[in-house]
Amino acid sequence: MSPIIFHPFEKEIEPDGDLDLLRLARKAGIPLEAPCGGKRICGKCRVIVESSDGPLPPPSEREAEVLGGLIKKGYRLACETVLTRGASVVVPEESRTGRQVILTSDTRHPYPVRLRPHVSPCFVEVPEPSIDAVLADRERFLMALEKAYGIRSPEIDLFLLRQLPQALRSGPKGVTAAIYDGEEIIGLWPGREERLYGVAFDVGTTTVVAFLMDMATGEKLAVTHAMNPQIAMGDDVVTRISFCGEDPGGLEKLRREIVSCLNNLIAEATDQAGIDPRRIMEATVVGNTAMHHFLAGLDPGYLALAPYPPVLQEGQTCKARDLGLRIGASAYVHLLPIKAGFVGSDTVACILATGLHKRKTPALLIDLGTNGEIVFGNRDRMLCCSTAAGPAFEGGHIRWGMRASPGAIERIRIDPDTLDVLWETIDREKPLGLCGSGIISAAAEMIRSGIILSRGNMNDALRTPRLREGEDGWEFVLAWGSETATGQDIVLTQKDVAELQMAKSAVYAGASVLIEQYGDVPFSQILLAGACGNYVDPRDACAIDLFPGCLTAKVVGVGNAAGHGACLALLDRNKSKEAERIARKAEYVELAAAGRFQELFVSSMWFTKAWDFEDDF
Repeated sequence: MSPIIFHPFEKEIEPDGDLDLLRLARKAGIPLEAPCGGKRICGKCRVIVESSDGPLPPPSEREAEVLGGLIKKGYRLACETVLTRGASVVVPEESRTGRQVILTSDTRHPYPVRLRPHVSPCFVEVPEPSIDAVLADRERFLMALEKAYGIRSPEIDLFLLRQLPQALRSGPKGVTAAIYDGEEIIGLWPGREERLYGVAFDVGTTTVVAFLMDMATGEKLAVTHAMNPQIAMGDDVVTRISFCGEDPGGLEKLRREIVSCLNNLIAEATDQAGIDPRRIMEATVVGNTAMHHFLAGLDPGYLALAPYPPVLQEGQTCKARDLGLRIGASAYVHLLPIKAGFVGSDTVACILATGLHKRKTPALLIDLGTNGEIVFGNRDRMLCCSTAAGPAFEGGHIRWGMRASPGAIERIRIDPDTLDVLWETIDREKPLGLCGSGIISAAAEMIRSGIILSRGNMNDALRTPRLREGEDGWEFVLAWGSETATGQDIVLTQKDVAELQMAKSAVYAGASVLIEQYGDVPFSQILLAGACGNYVDPRDACAIDLFPGCLTAKVVGVGNAAGHGACLALLDRNKSKEAERIARKAEYVELAAAGRFQELFVSSMWFTKAWDFEDDF
């Protein structure tokens, strides 16, 4: 039987008449977009069947609806197409998973930290054994440690005992022990060694970042990042949780994927720094609640069911080897505390990094993403929630939406007189689509130019070839096919605007609920965390009414605050305790149970900066 060949990757795989093209592409390692995880929702897994050894199955009603006239050009949805014979399949540029731009920078509001790591190096000279009174290696070593540092009877596990004889007899005089909280020996090296290392991870739904740190100096030695490989099982946490329920081995598959990713980042970081990964004695991990459960192998099923309880909330400490991380065999990993089913340790780390819990005056902290985590408060009181904003801020459910990778339009400017469009793309490549900041920018400019009206409808009274009727109602051409990498017009449709309205309304309403419950006090800062939050222009965010207070409060991007918080907890054991206090102090507001949220959600759908807003009242 002839194989199915995926171009331009030139990878072959045998058809089995059961798996659709999306699943075959996954097996072959093809980077094919499927934000919904193969649930037949997003319509992003478009491929072109150039030729086939047999007749193709007819397109489904949904394929016909999503693809329209593209079917005549050979386009099919990979999740809907099952082939029984060999074929030549092209994965077009717009359907390939690109290299995403990942935010690794620290908060611009550095929060001072003292170097108080859990692990410290202790050098001792151990007497050689005597034939007159034979004393075991372990006992001689522990006696020397007590004499030099007053450390009595620390634990030492079998993994290190196996290394002890060689460490004591390797040539250099003396041995260095890595002591954890003065109670356990977790590392051994012959000779004097004063530098120990740690690694902090920010595990996001889409991206993962690792920070390799020198525990003695606080120096950041390397920063590595990657796409979260779990994306193959679904773009969002709910899809991945469903995957766990549908596949008997789903949870373990997700766990293996993220552990492999972390190990690859460790290898890359230590290679850059020129150190042995086994010298890493400690790690901290932050992430949303689902990522936390996937990594720890905890059942995430109930996170998707009201009242969305996590398996645990307190921070956890375990051996790196128990998670499968390839660092020191006896090293420890700290999973920082989580607050609720959809408010994880990444939000706790953001609070820790920005010092929100120590401020005199309240501030609004927002992490824009599929689930927009929001915190409002100060040292007196903190309220937090998570809004189901949907994937629009990451390009999901938008016809030409995509992740922030090369070729994504990230900024739009429209001439208000001619309606001509200027755009900027990531890496200055030809346009492939719109990332989150580009979607917000496009909508903001279309509001300023009178193209989008207050209700979200497009102004069909305008006379311009860019505004036309399409398959999803009115649409506005942002880039003509002659300008794009795909040869197709990139448009923002009426349906796209509706998706954006629901996303921005969820964020606005969620923030408003927290502010109201706090007591409607004035605040002077809005802190935006996460990639979308840091790349979006604050003026564009205000133009679409993304959050309350944008006219009076200063909007500040705080970089990868979650990653910075993870580094703080790594370098200072007191910060880990502080994270626990933050998680306990923060009050979680379940928006599904707040009737006021639904009222605000509906009223926030308007674009109050649109030309005709006053005319509606």
